[in-house]
Amino acid sequence: METEEKIPSVWKNKEFIPFIFLRFSLIFALFIQSTSVAYEIFKVTQKEIFLGLIGLAEFLPILLTAFYAGQLVDKLDKRMILVRSIGCFMTASFVLMIVNFPSVRQAIGIPAYLGVCYFAFFILGLTRSFSGPALFALLALVVRKENYPKAIPLSSSAFMIGSVLGPLAGGLILAKFGIEVALITAFVIMCVSMVMILMISKKPAEISEAESTESPMTRIKEGLKFIWATPIILAVLSLDMFAVFFGGAESLLPAFVEKVLNQGSEAFGLLRSAHGIGSLIMMFFISMIPSILKGNVGPKLLIAVAMFGVCIISFGFSRNLYICFGILMVGGAFDAISMVIRQSILQIKTPEKLKGRVSSVNSIFVSSSNELGALESGIAATFLGLVPGIIFGGTMTILTVIVIAVLIKPIRKVYLK
Repeated sequence: METEEKIPSVWKNKEFIPFIFLRFSLIFALFIQSTSVAYEIFKVTQKEIFLGLIGLAEFLPILLTAFYAGQLVDKLDKRMILVRSIGCFMTASFVLMIVNFPSVRQAIGIPAYLGVCYFAFFILGLTRSFSGPALFALLALVVRKENYPKAIPLSSSAFMIGSVLGPLAGGLILAKFGIEVALITAFVIMCVSMVMILMISKKPAEISEAESTESPMTRIKEGLKFIWATPIILAVLSLDMFAVFFGGAESLLPAFVEKVLNQGSEAFGLLRSAHGIGSLIMMFFISMIPSILKGNVGPKLLIAVAMFGVCIISFGFSRNLYICFGILMVGGAFDAISMVIRQSILQIKTPEKLKGRVSSVNSIFVSSSNELGALESGIAATFLGLVPGIIFGGTMTILTVIVIAVLIKPIRKVYLK
C-alpha cells in the first residue's frame, strides 16, 4: 500500500498531457482527411474498388519499409523522428488539400486527380511506418512502467476519441461546407500536432542502441527472433492480421450508405464514427474497472475478435441507418477490448531496446488488417456484390479466430503482470 502511494499520478507527468493531445490531434486530422477524400473518390468514380486501392496505397510502403523503420526508431531519438514524421504528414495533407479544390481537380482531370490522391496516401503510409513505432516507444519513455495500467487505456482513448470525432467532423464539414474546408481543417489540426510533439523533451535511444555498429539487417533479425521466440506476441500479432483483415468491411461505408441505405454524407459521417464511439465507451469502462484486464485475458481476446466478426455479419444484413449505427458501435466496443489487451501485452512483454522493432512488425500486421483489409473488402464487394462481400468478411473473421485458437495454444492462456 505504501509503495502504491509513492507512485505519482500519470496526470502529474507534464509530458504525458501533450502526448495525449498529440495522439488525439494527429488521428483526428488524419481521419477527417481520409473520410473526406474517400467519400470524394467514390463520388467521382462510383466504384468500390477505388476505395480498396486507398488501403493498398497506404499498405505497400509500410510493408516495404517497416522493418527498417523499426530498427531505426530503436537507434534514434523518438521525438526527432516524430517531428519529421508530422512534417511529412503535413506535406501530404497540403497536397491533398490543393488537389481537392474543384477548380484544380477539373483542370488536371479525374485520372490525374486519382493518381495524386493515391500518391499522397502512399506518402502517408510511408510516414506511418516511422511514426507508429516512434509513438509506441515514446509512451514507454514518457510514463513510468507502474503507470502503464492507466496510461495505456488513456492513450488508446485519445486515439479513439480522434477516431470518433474525426469521421463525424469530416462528414459534417463535408456536407455543410465542402471538401475544401474539411481538408483545410485537417491541415490546421496537424499543425497543432507539431506543437504538441515540440512540447516533449528529446528522447534519445539507450546508449547500447545508439552506439550499436550492427548492420540494419542484423538488428531486424534480432527483433524477428524475439517475436518468433515469444509465442504469445506471435499469436496476438497473427490474430490481429488475419482476423481483422477480413473484418475491413467498414471501408465500404461510402458505397453501403449510398447504394443500400440511400443516404448522403451526413449518414456516412455518422456511421463512420459509430465504431469509435463504441470503442470509446468501452475504453472508459476499462479505465474505470481495470479488473477487466486481470486474470486470463486470452479467452477475452478471442471472444472479443469473434464478436467483432458477428457484428460485421449483422451489419451486412441491416437496412436501417440507426440499427447499422448500433451494430457498428457494439463492434467498436469489442474491438476496443481487443486493442487494449494487445497493446498491454506488447508493452509489458517487449524489452525497451526492442520496442521499435516489435512495433514495426505490429504496424505491418495492423496495416495488413486495416489497409490491406480495405482492399480485400473492395475486391470481395466487386466480385461477390456489396452485401455478400461484407457478410463474407465477417464470416472469415470468426473462422480465423477458431483456427488461431486451435493452432496457437498459448493464446488461450495469457496473464498480464
